[in-house]
Parts: sequence; C-alpha cells; structure tokens
Amino acid sequence: MILLTKNGLTKKVVTGFSWKALLFGCLYPICIGDFKGAFRHFCYASVTFGLSLFFVPFFYNSKKLKTLIEDGYTPKDYKAIEYLTRKFDYQS
Repeated sequence: MILLTKNGLTKKVVTGFSWKALLFGCLYPICIGDFKGAFRHFCYASVTFGLSLFFVPFFYNSKKLKTLIEDGYTPKDYKAIEYLTRKFDYQS
C-alpha cells in the first residue's frame, strides 16, 4: 500500500492483486467512486461473457494507481516514490 496526495487529500492505494475486484466484480469500483473503472470492468465482462472477472483483478490496482497519478496525485513518502519509479518509471 502506498500513499498519494493532492491538495492536502491523502489516498491509500493498494498495489498488486485485487481480491475485492475478484469477489465483488463491477460493484467494487462503484463503491470506491471509480465510475470509469466500473464501466470498463462491466464492458470487459459483457464482451467476454464474464471471463474477464478472473483476469481484471490482476491489473485493476495498477490501472487505478496510474489513473490517480494522471489526475495529479503525487507520492507522499519515499517508499511510494521508490515503488512508482521501479514499477511505472515514474519521474517526480
């Protein structure tokens, strides 16, 4: 888990496999306010007749993290900067 900040707001972002996305499917992104992610999750599930529900959890958290960074969130501590640099080639 890493911490991202924007305008004094801090968000905890889980990294790696998303058990919640596996167990709750499209409902998980809706509950955390990620409507684009929920729509994307629903479209994948519709096109693949539900098979994507077993593959999306492997990628959901990293996609959410990339989206938050694109929206202007920055790493709060050195641990977050190190992780983002190693995994996503992040430049601060």
